[in-house]
Amino acid sequence: MKKRTVIRIISLLSAVILAVGGLWIKEMSKSRKYLLQIENEYSSSLSKLNSSLNNISLILEKTAYVNTARQISSYSAELYSEAELAKEALSALPTGEDGLNTVYKFLSQVGNYALSVSKKMISGESITAEQKQNLIKLGDTARTVSQAISDSQLTFNNNEYWASELQSRIDGIVKDSPLAQSLNTLEQDLSDYPTLIYDGPYSDHILNKEPLMTANAKTVSKDEARSIAQSLLSKKSKLKYDGVQSGKIDCYRFINDDVTVTVSKNGGYLVYMRKNRSVGETVLSYEQSLEKAKRFMNDNGFKGMTDTYYYSDEGVCVINFAYLDGQTICYTDLIKVGVALDTGEIMFYESSGYLTNHTERAFETPTYTPEQATETISTDLSVETISVALIPTDGGGEVRCYEFLCKTADEKEILIYTNVQTLDIEHIYILLRTDGGTLVK
Repeated sequence: MKKRTVIRIISLLSAVILAVGGLWIKEMSKSRKYLLQIENEYSSSLSKLNSSLNNISLILEKTAYVNTARQISSYSAELYSEAELAKEALSALPTGEDGLNTVYKFLSQVGNYALSVSKKMISGESITAEQKQNLIKLGDTARTVSQAISDSQLTFNNNEYWASELQSRIDGIVKDSPLAQSLNTLEQDLSDYPTLIYDGPYSDHILNKEPLMTANAKTVSKDEARSIAQSLLSKKSKLKYDGVQSGKIDCYRFINDDVTVTVSKNGGYLVYMRKNRSVGETVLSYEQSLEKAKRFMNDNGFKGMTDTYYYSDEGVCVINFAYLDGQTICYTDLIKVGVALDTGEIMFYESSGYLTNHTERAFETPTYTPEQATETISTDLSVETISVALIPTDGGGEVRCYEFLCKTADEKEILIYTNVQTLDIEHIYILLRTDGGTLVK
């Protein structure tokens, strides 16, 4: 081989090596940049969490010493904001698979409890000794959480730790990370976290509400429950017992390769059913799906239910049925039925809302007529229909309302719920109708 040819080959190989090396260095630099960005986000999230918890602790300490509605209202708004920031920061951290249920619960309750106290004071009530004591207990809890996070920041908030933590996450070793262990230990330190009873969506009596229909119902055996579950399926589809599923409604769980069914231990009520097959091309309309769902409801003994809203997801049309008590639509007593849009097969059933809330009710005669309630509706809206509805409150209660379906000048649909006894507007929703169903926001 000629010397000139050898030189050309060497030059070409050198160029290729340099090019490949350059690309490798470039990719490594890009990867390091991304890794550094994630490390910085971890560091920032831990700092934000520490800052928000310190602020929550300080605000709660101040709140315990005020007596006016205006001051309580101001502090409760600050608490709510700081709690949301803390939850956002906490969710961005690698805290392990078990999560931090008690810490999240605390952050959810702290602002809502102060808002509840504020509302009562604005309505003319005085802050009670119990409410003050609860605010002090929340402050103590906030200091415990804040100190744990502060200690974690001192221990873990450095580039070396975040680099090792990130590598552990890449390798799938999340649960045993030191930060996860440190924060999960915090859960055990909150064993004396106070029970709060108040008018808010995170009140303990709402989170732990005992389902009304199963509370005093007769306990059924595993075999009786299996028969109830099996009645939903063909004789060929045999179910096997898969243990007891604990929760607000304790259930017997039955499975096979195609379906999961749960039946309540008390009362033997069908609680949940989901089939696992893939759904093919959509063939049925909503109206046809609704007929299939109604037939299923009738066949399983659910009378007096009316269809309300629906949505379609992955080839299954899920229809919400609410109990109709006379002329009152009870949105609290809800059953969901999912129909496959390829064959009409019932793919999904869930009745926990109905089992939790359904009971015999004696409604008071409305203080105000629909015509009087209509006068509270904005003149910018045109009222299309008026119904009577029972809706849940944030505090876990129920309130009977006139349901106004209204339209704006640009054809947006608005739902307004006006209390039949006080004419207070309880809720306003924007109604969204799409090809995939009906949603409210």
